[in-house]
Amino acid sequence: MKKRWLTGVAFTVLVAGPAMAAERPVKAPVYSAPPPVPVYSWTGCYIGGQVGGGWGRQTASAPALAPGASVSKNTGGFLRGGQAGCNYQFAPNWVIGIEADGAGDIRGDQTATVLGITGTAQARTDWIVSATGRLGWSWNAVMLYAKGGAAWAGNKYFADIPIFAEHLEASETRAGWTVGGGVEWGFFNNWSAKLEYDYYDFGTRTLTFTGTFAGLPNVVPGIDIKQTISVVKFGLNYRFGASQQN
Repeated sequence: MKKRWLTGVAFTVLVAGPAMAAERPVKAPVYSAPPPVPVYSWTGCYIGGQVGGGWGRQTASAPALAPGASVSKNTGGFLRGGQAGCNYQFAPNWVIGIEADGAGDIRGDQTATVLGITGTAQARTDWIVSATGRLGWSWNAVMLYAKGGAAWAGNKYFADIPIFAEHLEASETRAGWTVGGGVEWGFFNNWSAKLEYDYYDFGTRTLTFTGTFAGLPNVVPGIDIKQTISVVKFGLNYRFGASQQN
């Protein structure tokens, strides 16, 4: 009797065991979320360098000496300089900031004949500096931005009139305004590169030229000079602090 009972139990285990195992719930694997994709942050302060080219236009007139007459000359040159600033990103794609930059130099010569007298003039902008605000819209590590603010330029002027053995010169620092814009790309860790266009308007200023006339000291007042400059530049910036946030 006992052997029959044991045989029945063994048969039941052999037949029903696999079915019971198949009905036993299997524990699902634990889901692990992928690591978050890093989001580029433009917040922070930076310093960098720039190279590029600039071209300007200067128009000179002397209303008291030659009413209605003017001479315009184009200037141009290779620019190199640097910049520094700070950005703050918010809302979440907007970026505001401030920036100071400086570069030089731009120059040009012009030979012209006014009232039958031929002379050669040279204009030279040794340096341009600006202090601007920036407003940008970012797509992760790419930002489009506009900028505007105050600007200053250091200019020198030279004029020679051979028929009178006359040489004149003047120098000045003048203030004006600038607007511009560009695109900046954060390409590696804390490094970013930018391509930018800026327009400078320094208005019209009245200068006094000094020099010599036939070997004697000479002073020529009342020379009005209007100045505008355009600049295209490529820059590299290094941002202090982390450039990515999770």
